[in-house]
Amino acid sequence: MKAITALTADPKQNIKIVLDDGTTASLTLEFVASQRGWFYSITRTGWTGVSRRRLVNSPNILRQFRGVIPFGFMCAVLDGQEPVYLDDFSTGRVQLYVLDQADLGTMETYIQS
Repeated sequence: MKAITALTADPKQNIKIVLDDGTTASLTLEFVASQRGWFYSITRTGWTGVSRRRLVNSPNILRQFRGVIPFGFMCAVLDGQEPVYLDDFSTGRVQLYVLDQADLGTMETYIQS
């Protein structure tokens, strides 16, 4: 599990993430004040990705694609609530992590227990 450390309080962020297999995923995060929350889009070569989904506190926000892609993303919120503040990433209240194949197996065990 690798922490994504380049996140700031900027309301629109684009980040390139190198995955364990050497491919790159593009992560876009956007804060929408009227919806009081963060939304994410993810693309990767060979996968159509997801677009403008609400970011939630989850062991794997991409779990529904577990048989399609070899990675995932965990969103961890320190207080157990949801990412709803513009400064969530800059204060460390919310952390995002890239999950590799081994992490996905661990998360599946965690989710099913």
